[in-house]
Amino acid sequence: MAKKKTTVRRDVEHIRNIGIIAHIDAGKTTVTERILFYTGKEHKMGEVHEGVARMDWMAQEQERGITITSACTTLGWRDHQINLIDTPGHVDFTAEVERSLRVLDGAVVVFDGVAGVEAQSETVWRQATRHGVPRICFVNKMDRMGAGFFRSVESIRKRLGANPVVVSAPHMDGQDVLGIVDLVTLEYVTWDEVSLGKEYARGALPEDLVDVAGAARAELVEQVAEHADDEILGRYFDDGDLSADDLRAALRSGTLAMHFQPVLCGAALKNKGVQMVLDAVVDYLPSPHDVTAVHGIDPGTGKEVVRQLDASEPLTALAFKTHADSHGDLTYVRVYSGVLRVKDQVYNPARDRVERVGQLVQMHADDRIPLEEAVAGDIAAVIGLRFTTTGDTLCTKRAPIILESMKFADPVIALAIEPRSSADRDSLETALARLSRDDPTFTTHVDEDTGQTIISGMGELHLEVLVRRLDEEFRVAVLTGKPRVAYRQTVAGTAEAEHVFERIVGEKAQYARVKIRVDHVQGLAKPQFVNFARPDTLPKRFAPNVESGALSSAEGGVGVGYPAVQLRITCIEAQTRDNEGTEAAFEAAAARAFQDAFEAAGCVVLEPVMKFEVQTPEQYMGDVLGDLNRRRAVIQELLEEEGTRCIHGTVPISEMFGYSTALRSQSQGRASYSMEPHSYEPVPPERAAQFAF
Repeated sequence: MAKKKTTVRRDVEHIRNIGIIAHIDAGKTTVTERILFYTGKEHKMGEVHEGVARMDWMAQEQERGITITSACTTLGWRDHQINLIDTPGHVDFTAEVERSLRVLDGAVVVFDGVAGVEAQSETVWRQATRHGVPRICFVNKMDRMGAGFFRSVESIRKRLGANPVVVSAPHMDGQDVLGIVDLVTLEYVTWDEVSLGKEYARGALPEDLVDVAGAARAELVEQVAEHADDEILGRYFDDGDLSADDLRAALRSGTLAMHFQPVLCGAALKNKGVQMVLDAVVDYLPSPHDVTAVHGIDPGTGKEVVRQLDASEPLTALAFKTHADSHGDLTYVRVYSGVLRVKDQVYNPARDRVERVGQLVQMHADDRIPLEEAVAGDIAAVIGLRFTTTGDTLCTKRAPIILESMKFADPVIALAIEPRSSADRDSLETALARLSRDDPTFTTHVDEDTGQTIISGMGELHLEVLVRRLDEEFRVAVLTGKPRVAYRQTVAGTAEAEHVFERIVGEKAQYARVKIRVDHVQGLAKPQFVNFARPDTLPKRFAPNVESGALSSAEGGVGVGYPAVQLRITCIEAQTRDNEGTEAAFEAAAARAFQDAFEAAGCVVLEPVMKFEVQTPEQYMGDVLGDLNRRRAVIQELLEEEGTRCIHGTVPISEMFGYSTALRSQSQGRASYSMEPHSYEPVPPERAAQFAF
């Protein structure tokens, strides 16, 4: 039965666009499931460990017990509308976090009360900082053995360089969370177990907590007061304290300005502390109104365009995610200004295409609730867009604008793939095209030498999930080869070369001379092209051909065939003769000049190096360290936390295939690890012989 269409009309100050972000297994999805239950969005709690979490709606998510794709929902709390995105914690799916944070106004960062800050905690924190997203923190799993709230807070301060301010603290009896002290109101909060935590009560502090809670609140007030406005600061100087309302106002302003991050605590699995997180979302995180304006570029003039967050402004929306679906492909959008309506004609300036909004829906995991319109501040999904991809801007043709797009990490691992049946070859190509359109970190190409289709991604799990999706969603059974490392190459030094292209083509003489210099530049993720040729010797219309010829060769046409990075390509000179200059001649001359310069400078093969964190019980430390050393790991830091050793370092990804199985074997299944891309480093000389120079 179709659900009734809704028209969205609300006060924008009562909207919160937030994400839940964390390291894998910190309890993000468990927190989200409680939020759905306590806000009345769901009438039954979904449990991750039972494979029935509502937001983990994909079959693989339920089977593996992890979040793979970010899921959206909309719910209500204290007369506010909260648009919430539950994101993955595994590093292989970090693109989902990246594109979610690009469009969110605030975030809840969940930490494991035992482990505190973990490897992926650092990654998502940096992503949020890069996008200027204010945060609140929730220290979860306080019911686990070895949990330490203030130790976790200190790890947030030290490892993230953050400024956490504690606004609630747990009252513990061993591993039991008896209650939580609200330091803003100095109340004691308890939860009713019979109602699964839906019923909770606020009351006076137990006598044994009065002094310690008073001291903690005084410290909170002192931390926050220095960032308060003059009026609140004046009251603090007069009274030496702040009322709960003044403290909330100061906490909100300081959080929005990213001076600090309020920290709460609880045990989501035991149904304690989640409502306080919802209150903090409403009280401290920004509404779209606090964003005020969005900046973009007019594609016609290149000048900056500013759009206010107002329904009366021209439409400005950013497509931040696409999802191939048998019921109609979805394009998730954040509306920054104007109104997006069903049947609207919208313009995509990046593709120079006009698209039609077939349907507009509000998502709840994989459920679709039809909408008539989405206004400034909303997050919704569109059905019917054929050409729009992640990062594209939607606007009107009369008032075009392009918003800053999104950048994603390059794939680090690849494998060969082919259909089990030759009859499925076309279906495989179609399915791969749809998956790569949805996932910016998944790429596919055909190897020119072998004719094999090669897929590339962020890790073994990433590719394993995508291969399963081919079978389960697209009904294409495939065979795969062994994982391969996504090597790159650069030059050892600087070199110059020139090439003259001179040929008669169809009775027309073609002539071009191009001189190229290549330099190694550490840190450049893509080759950089610079044109120093004089305009009188290189006509303006041929300059793009020189650039195209050099850069296309850098994609894999030189050295040992890998894409070139950490490289600056400079066109020093260029020349043609009267009526003999052509696009093809300049492109060919530039390509050959670049190849000669690259070879003269000396090819260096680079391998992707990962930053890793391994957590292991102390008794397995020797075996784990020995194995890491055999894998060419560089150990940077060893930490000890409550009987657990935490190993930080870097390691080539080529050495880490199958590591999860090895680590389980070494530690009887008790150790865990995570990795994220770190850098590209030269392959050691003793291993470089495997590459044919």
